[in-house]
Amino acid sequence: MSSSILRTAMGLIFPLTLLFAVYMALKGHNQPGGGFIGGLIAAVALVMVRMSHGRDVMASVMPFHPRLLIAGGLAMAGVTGVVPLLFGHPLLTSRAPYVHLLGEAIHVPTALFFDLGVLMVVVGVAAGMIFRLGGEVDPA
Repeated sequence: MSSSILRTAMGLIFPLTLLFAVYMALKGHNQPGGGFIGGLIAAVALVMVRMSHGRDVMASVMPFHPRLLIAGGLAMAGVTGVVPLLFGHPLLTSRAPYVHLLGEAIHVPTALFFDLGVLMVVVGVAAGMIFRLGGEVDPA
């Protein structure tokens, strides 16, 4: 039950939505936003793909099981949170080093990796729910 207009528009909407999700995740350590908001925006992009193109295209966009994304995100967020303890700092302490890339100093706080882990968890949970609920709705 998808329209050709929606399917055509998704060629532009999907990548722009994912780009906005990444932007929100990357700016979150200094301003409102972060991994959770970025994950929700990416989940909206996945819902739109599922609605416009169906389960086969959704499966090609997510070629691995959502549980892997959830486990990887939990591991990344957990390691990022616990590593400061090894250096005698409180849990979830963030550092803000600068990485020199192509002659430019880029600010890369360690909270960014925590946010990316949260993003992975949110996208994994949302994708799992989309697959599960879509399987209930689609005819076999």
